[in-house]
Amino acid sequence: MKKSAFFLGAAAVGAAAFAGVNEVLYRALIYSDFQVPAGVSKLMNGDTPAPSDKQEYSVECKEYLENYGYERHHIVNADGNRLTAYLVKPRKQSDVYVFASHGYRSDAKGEWCFFVKHYIEKLGFNLFMVDHQGAGESQGRYAGFGSFESRDGLEWINYMTETFGKDIKIILHGISMGCATVTLMTGSDKLPDNVKFTVADCGYTSALDEFRYKLQCWGVPEKLVVPVISAMNKKRAGYDFQTDTNALEAVSRAKIPMLFIHGDKDKFVPTYMVHRLFDACSAPYKDKLIVEGAGHADSYHLAKEKYEEKIDEFIAIMNSGAEI
Repeated sequence: MKKSAFFLGAAAVGAAAFAGVNEVLYRALIYSDFQVPAGVSKLMNGDTPAPSDKQEYSVECKEYLENYGYERHHIVNADGNRLTAYLVKPRKQSDVYVFASHGYRSDAKGEWCFFVKHYIEKLGFNLFMVDHQGAGESQGRYAGFGSFESRDGLEWINYMTETFGKDIKIILHGISMGCATVTLMTGSDKLPDNVKFTVADCGYTSALDEFRYKLQCWGVPEKLVVPVISAMNKKRAGYDFQTDTNALEAVSRAKIPMLFIHGDKDKFVPTYMVHRLFDACSAPYKDKLIVEGAGHADSYHLAKEKYEEKIDEFIAIMNSGAEI
């Protein structure tokens, strides 16, 4: 009897520990207010170093953005959360707007301050940067990995058209989770005709594929984790890690040009995913830029000229009005 009681007690302790680990893992993945320890963040992102001057340049770009100025815009999404976006306008009026979607655990100004000079000064476009639910100044508890971000993104597009005019032209540009967001938007039958092309930078094929990849990297059997946190997420956040974030399936319905960008040293979202997305893409015109030596979300910083040249090529296509 004593042995049986011991083993039952040990099993109960083990089960409680297992549940506790899954709870912490789930909160670290999904809860917007969860403070991810620096060591865990490094483990999640891999060991590819960011460009040495990125932090210093970030401070410079943020200061430039604040000094340049922007307008705040707001909508209330389907979950009842008040969302914030920032419109940076060029000196000369333009009918082109770039819808900018930020990455996981980032925010609009922190991600997109680097692109202000190119879009605003060089190209003379409007830059419309959104804080997704639970990020920056937007309300919300959960990260959606593109699920409700893409839903909200389409609502933002409707807001932009109603606010700035039915004749505006819109470019979608997303990085990491923001890439998944604009990719899902691109594949939606609700995407309006005034959206002209999509720039998809370092996105995953689905949130579930991304989770499985990271667990493999850590040597954690996915069967012990994925079913549990998937069920938790469905119950709490209300979306499915595969069906509601399936960027691979979304690109198969793309009807506008798409530019895919990825670093070949990305240890967070593996580079093979961009090749799968590109091959599955049904866009009338598509291109791919693989940046040598770039880790996650660092392609622009390591290959700024190439990156901008590719975007400018798509803009030339858009302006030509050619059938592609």
